[in-house]
Amino acid sequence: MSRPPRVKAVADPAAQFPLEERVRMRAHELYVLRGNESGSEMDDWLQAEDEIRDAEEQKVKHK
Repeated sequence: MSRPPRVKAVADPAAQFPLEERVRMRAHELYVLRGNESGSEMDDWLQAEDEIRDAEEQKVKHK
C-alpha cells in the first residue's frame, strides 16, 4: 500500500496567507481579547500591522 506524500510543516501556519489576511486575523484576535467591544477597529488594525511587520523583520534578521 502506498503512502501519501509528506508535506513539509510550516512553522507559522498563518505565514501562508497574504499580509492583509494575516493582519485581518490578528486584528480580530485583538478585538476578541478586548472583549468584543467595538470602537477601536483602527487601533486593532494598526497594532496588528505593526506586530506582523515586526515579526517579519525579525525573521529576516535571524536568517
